Amino acid sequence: MKKLFYFIIILIFGACSVSTEESSSDYGSSDGTAAAPVELTVGTAKAGSVAKYGYSYYKFTTSSTGAGSYKLAIASLLITDSYSSSSSIISYIYGVQATPNSYFSSQSCATSCTDYFDYDNGDASTTYYIRIYGYGKVTYSLTLSKGGSEGSVNSPVELTLSTAHTSGTVDNIYSYPNYGYSYYKFTTSSADNYTLSMNNSDSLDCSLYSNSAFSTYVTSYSYGHCTADENLSKTFTGTTSSEGLSANTVYYLKIWGSSTTAKTTTYDNMTVAPEG
Repeated sequence: MKKLFYFIIILIFGACSVSTEESSSDYGSSDGTAAAPVELTVGTAKAGSVAKYGYSYYKFTTSSTGAGSYKLAIASLLITDSYSSSSSIISYIYGVQATPNSYFSSQSCATSCTDYFDYDNGDASTTYYIRIYGYGKVTYSLTLSKGGSEGSVNSPVELTLSTAHTSGTVDNIYSYPNYGYSYYKFTTSSADNYTLSMNNSDSLDCSLYSNSAFSTYVTSYSYGHCTADENLSKTFTGTTSSEGLSANTVYYLKIWGSSTTAKTTTYDNMTVAPEG
């Protein structure tokens, strides 16, 4: 009878042990850490996962000519054992390793989606970091790729006066949380009015700034802001139509679209030229 009792006890403890192992494995697994994120190659898909109650960490590096927008396609998204009615994931992008709470933007995703990072585009030759959190056990495929917008606040595309910039592009998205901008700059030759012209079949808008942070309008909003339209055209002046922009001065130009549906708009013959 004693042997039977001990046998039953062993079976009970064995069952508990198996149950514990299975329970812990049910949480799934996460990729990388804040200190050692997994590398994503631009343009190459990578399978990944997030453990329940966990985070996964990734990084990518832009090329020497890679200033512009970037986007993260999240495909084959599967969320199981969710502990929240949200049943989604949240992706964050940030610029300093191991500081995920200082992120530029975040976006929630409940099914396969594309995260257009809402910040001032990526700079060239720069490493950025991504953290993904899931409400449950998550698996997915990630593809990080170059977006449609050109330049960045820190690395605007330089325009040569009276010379057409061809095949320009912008992520034409104007709805929260995604906004697409392309960034440019040009240097005046003399005090004069300067006219921007371009061929664009989708409605685009623009603003001209006097500082490299793209935060101070030239003199005022009315003199430095375009009217959204196809074949965008705007003459930039000083405080009056006869004053003109200052000579030998760098000005900063931002282009964006007004579409509420994510799309990339291509424009051609983008030219800034003095009137005189």
